[in-house]
Amino acid sequence: MEAYGDSTIEKDANIFSNIMGLPTLTSSNFKIVYPEGQPADPNAGVLTGWNTEIALDVEWAHAMAPGAKIVVVVTTGQDSEDFQDAIRYAVSHKLGNSVSNSYEIDTDLIAGSLEQKSWDQTLAVATAKGISVNFSTGDSGDEGLGTPVGAAGVPSVSPHATAVGGTSILNQVGSSTGTITTGWGTVGNYLMRGGVVQDPPAGNSFFVAGAGGGESIFFPKPSWQKTLPGTGRQTPDVSALADPYTGVPIVLSNQFGAAFLQFGYGGTSLASPIFSAFWAIANQKAGKPLGQAAPAIAALPKGDILDVLPTTPNTATNPAGVVFDQNGSTYYSAANLFSGSLETSTGFTSAIWPFVGGDTWAVLGFGIDTSLTVTPGWDNVTGYGTPYGLTFINAVAAEK
Repeated sequence: MEAYGDSTIEKDANIFSNIMGLPTLTSSNFKIVYPEGQPADPNAGVLTGWNTEIALDVEWAHAMAPGAKIVVVVTTGQDSEDFQDAIRYAVSHKLGNSVSNSYEIDTDLIAGSLEQKSWDQTLAVATAKGISVNFSTGDSGDEGLGTPVGAAGVPSVSPHATAVGGTSILNQVGSSTGTITTGWGTVGNYLMRGGVVQDPPAGNSFFVAGAGGGESIFFPKPSWQKTLPGTGRQTPDVSALADPYTGVPIVLSNQFGAAFLQFGYGGTSLASPIFSAFWAIANQKAGKPLGQAAPAIAALPKGDILDVLPTTPNTATNPAGVVFDQNGSTYYSAANLFSGSLETSTGFTSAIWPFVGGDTWAVLGFGIDTSLTVTPGWDNVTGYGTPYGLTFINAVAAEK
């Protein structure tokens, strides 16, 4: 589901496919539909930034499920009514069983009852037809509320939606193949800005971005969440790679039609198409529509989905060092550098990060997502966990 469209998406996606060794998108596996008619301004997608969103969605759904047929459903606007109409169109025309939506309209605390009900009614029809409509949970952690209650995003908080949170995936220091997966919550603290060493660096940590999630104050918990804490619908249900600092490349054309390979893209806008591609493969494996993903994921036994766990406190590979000045030397640990952002977090992994130009350096901490916290089992950053290959696909395909 996309707003405004992008006239170069098929060309860009096929350049991406050629680079990545993926099948070419043709009329047999790729289609664009306009339920409300084509947007009046063909450049609206570029002007509003939706072309980047569309490239991320199409190219990474294709990368994860290269045999899937992709239908891009384009609206003429980006209001709730536009997207709800597009979902109803996809459902009534049987366009697919796994629908990806990489946007957030409001927080649960702000959205009114009419908006919440209209979304849930639309999604309930899709669920009844055996379709899983998957939504990004947002990229701003708890939205500054300081609590998970009311911070969940709309429409992902609907009981008939599958809410997709985010992770960071880093290379493990000292290992040629190992990786570290954390919940997506990235904070930073500058060591040098514009060539000037920050003395002291500690106490000025800042939140960069992180996966959304939280508990609804509008929807009660559905039956398949009865073992979870709280009284409201909890999000997310599942997660996938989201952090732009550990993200992915895309091919994107500029306003002159020249295509470029660009790096460092992410957000739960990446997690949603990645998960939707997994769900499409699971539908294929099952040989029938599996329906809404969220209840099926909640029913999985331990081990059929990768549980994202807190990292070890004071991980040995976290940066630490000494600042020398006229007053002597001061030692700073990673915990010192992020003390203002840790909230309930005790474990994280971090890395020194140079920015473009080379005169600005920061330490970035991964796995620190505002008041949202990764825990064993379900949590409000990564849900029940993240799919990992055939173990997950076989498990959900055999479930129904």
